[in-house]
Amino acid sequence: MAWRSILAAVMACCLMMVAVCPAAEDADQPSVRYLALDAPAGMSQAVIVEGQPLVYTRQLVPVDREGKIVGDGSVEDQVEQVLDNLEAVLEASGSGVGKLVRLNVYALSHETVDRVRELLAKRLEPAVRPAITAVLTPMPHRDALVAVDAVAVATEKGERVALKRVEAVAGDEDCADAAVLPPGGVAYLSGVPAEPGLTQSAVDKSMSGLLKTLGTFELTPAHVVQLKVFLRPASAADDVRHVLKKYFPGELTPPVVFVEWLAGPPVEIELIAQLPPTAASTPKVQYYNPPDVRPSQLFSRVALVRSERQIYISSLFSPKATGRREEEALGVFDQLEAILARAGSDLRHLAKGTYYVTDDGSAAGMDRVRLWRYDLATAPAASKCMVHGVGQAKRTMTLDMIAVGSEQSSEAP
Repeated sequence: MAWRSILAAVMACCLMMVAVCPAAEDADQPSVRYLALDAPAGMSQAVIVEGQPLVYTRQLVPVDREGKIVGDGSVEDQVEQVLDNLEAVLEASGSGVGKLVRLNVYALSHETVDRVRELLAKRLEPAVRPAITAVLTPMPHRDALVAVDAVAVATEKGERVALKRVEAVAGDEDCADAAVLPPGGVAYLSGVPAEPGLTQSAVDKSMSGLLKTLGTFELTPAHVVQLKVFLRPASAADDVRHVLKKYFPGELTPPVVFVEWLAGPPVEIELIAQLPPTAASTPKVQYYNPPDVRPSQLFSRVALVRSERQIYISSLFSPKATGRREEEALGVFDQLEAILARAGSDLRHLAKGTYYVTDDGSAAGMDRVRLWRYDLATAPAASKCMVHGVGQAKRTMTLDMIAVGSEQSSEAP
């Protein structure tokens, strides 16, 4: 009987290794590492991905194949439907929930956020623990209580961005449900807020600015992987999507995510794009600001990543609800620095940041701490969004970040 116990233990260890590293069956393939640290069950504080193609999904809401809301008023039913839709999109894109890297959750209550994590964990092997971010926001669909978008490891290894429309999930036939980003470089463009002009909508002004910046690096709309739109109100999502389509003529619009914000401008759009490989020896991350934009310690307009390794950080919250915004921000950044150190990085190697705040005080506190902690030459591409609430009760701010390993970085030419 002893040999059976030993054999069972060995098999359990092997299964755990495969769950931690989707490519474990091929030792030559790069890995995915989940750093749980002190995160709640079912998620990690950081996830390290190296050299893998990645699937980016659009924002998914709890509708059936006919586009009708499921479980009207039922958090349980809607979370299950959202996760069903996520599974369908990922599987059709050469991935699956067992290969999740990051899950972004949008909900109307903290309890719903917790329920997403709990029900997702039931679908995953114990060792698969994605980074999870969450904010409270109204949904583009007025009857939805929850929505998600995700990043996951893919198996497809093409050379160009591959857009996917999944017939098993209701959606716009002209808009992609997912995009597969090939291994290699990625460009993160900070959000561009815009007010409407006399002859140009706010969406047009924001997109025009983003595509002009893309052109600086000889990138086109075909390189775009995902768009995130901060808008007011969320019910304007369909109108925004309609305008976005004209910037991708003859092809699917890349995956789009919507978050209702409480800022002055009606729209801000940020963008992720493929950065094709270059033969030249370049730093792992470069920071760029257009000539007409004054460099800031708060953010860079663009971060160009050519590192094979990226580190995804979950939403971070201050350990204590002190009521003092600056102290709360310091608590968040202390955690960020500690997690980055465990993951082999630091504040000088952040590539992308999203800062969610709930009021002017938390916005000011977050800005002050960024000024103290960041260097002028290495501020990440970032967006700051004032929302209805963050993913933990009695907190007024959170952030989620993407970093690279602690290697050489510089300003882009």
